[in-house]
Amino acid sequence: MDTILVLCQSRRQSALIARTLRYRQVYSLPLALDSPAETVLSYAPKGIVLSANDGAEDALARLDPALLEAGVPVLALGGMAPALCRFYGGDASPAACPRGAVTLGLEPDPLFTNISGGERVLRSLSDLSLPECLSPLATATERPIGFRHRTLPICAVQYPIERNDPDGAQLLYNFATCVCGAAASWEEDAIIRLAVERIRQAAPEGRVLCAVSGGVDSAVCARLASMAVGDRLMCVFVDTGLFRQGEPENVISTFMDSLGLVVAHVDASEAFLHALSGVRSRDDKERIAAQLMTQVLIKQLSYDPGIRTIVMGANLNDTLFGFSAGAEMEHLRGGYDLHVCEPVRDLFKEEVRRLATALSLPDSIALRQPFPASGLALRIFGQVTPERLAVLRAADACFSEEICEGGYARRLWQYYTNLVDSPDQPGAYAISLRALQASQGGATAARLAFDVLERASERIRSEVKGIVRVVYDLTPSNHYGEME
Repeated sequence: MDTILVLCQSRRQSALIARTLRYRQVYSLPLALDSPAETVLSYAPKGIVLSANDGAEDALARLDPALLEAGVPVLALGGMAPALCRFYGGDASPAACPRGAVTLGLEPDPLFTNISGGERVLRSLSDLSLPECLSPLATATERPIGFRHRTLPICAVQYPIERNDPDGAQLLYNFATCVCGAAASWEEDAIIRLAVERIRQAAPEGRVLCAVSGGVDSAVCARLASMAVGDRLMCVFVDTGLFRQGEPENVISTFMDSLGLVVAHVDASEAFLHALSGVRSRDDKERIAAQLMTQVLIKQLSYDPGIRTIVMGANLNDTLFGFSAGAEMEHLRGGYDLHVCEPVRDLFKEEVRRLATALSLPDSIALRQPFPASGLALRIFGQVTPERLAVLRAADACFSEEICEGGYARRLWQYYTNLVDSPDQPGAYAISLRALQASQGGATAARLAFDVLERASERIRSEVKGIVRVVYDLTPSNHYGEME
């Protein structure tokens, strides 16, 4: 598979650039900016995209300079362009926001295929004084803002890659296909073949255990594992006691009736509630839930000594932001002879959803909104107790029903409720309603019709005992594309 690697200062920018290329069926993989050249080149990349924040003086500090001499085509974006200019002996002014629009001039170059110049508003630019080894590639009102190395396959342009920007997407696509010669072959059939082969290599013999939660990641993994190993697969659903109303029953019935997969039900709710007792911190809840889930799965190995492989559902969003269920499993597996396989770990969440559709999974799974591994515990501000879970579960059901009846369910990235202690009535609770839609760089509160919010508030206060206040939370979220 032809690969374009992305090395950025910002994980979000890395993810955005990689997503943009993959949307156009070019396989792209984000790596840490400080990855050693040996590691980067082991992927045999067709090209490398470098990006840094505007005005970043230390943009090249973490980059292995051997990558610039490796002969692999490089595209530098944002603050990486002036940093490279200085690296090669030129000069660059401090980054500043131009006053008004600039006239963008583009040299005839494959990098700018189907991109036109003209007036543009650019948020940040440095004036570049190019050394002899660099030739101008792009200008802003006749001042150089981009260049190409005269002897090395390196080009740079101070052009921001932003969500929903067609020119930015075209620039990346041109670099990948016209400059690097990468094939646009990253499509669902190829992804399925690669994932099935990965599972077969990880599980050449023995039984295979796949943990399913009802989410799209684990469901896709279960389907792929079934294609790879057939009846050697055993699925297990761990009921943490932290799911939404009716969810455990719905998950098991969907897997058995719609997917034809046998699912073992493990009730671990008592263990999870005990482990979370007295815990208030969001980070602690996530850590405890993840560790306990791993321990429960490892315990299953003692019941079936024929298990040789565990399939986990971590995706690229998880691993980019520091979570790896497979690494946790490897750490805690003890003396068991066990392989851990994460077949969708190289896929973004939206790619997993597309794969779910390609694999004919039902909409109840393919379109399921993100749900944290620590479940409703993460949506309780304060300690987790059976009473608080019951209150939140009932309130969440009311809000979800109103969202669905109002026709918003498919238009929102996420909708849910949070529970907090009432600020003015001891012993009672308040509910905050959250409805989010994807936006540039994150997610913003959706502008729901007031009658939907009013009905949800009335139902929650009248139907759920202990709720005395309902509010709508307008705070934007920076978790779009991450774990939750």
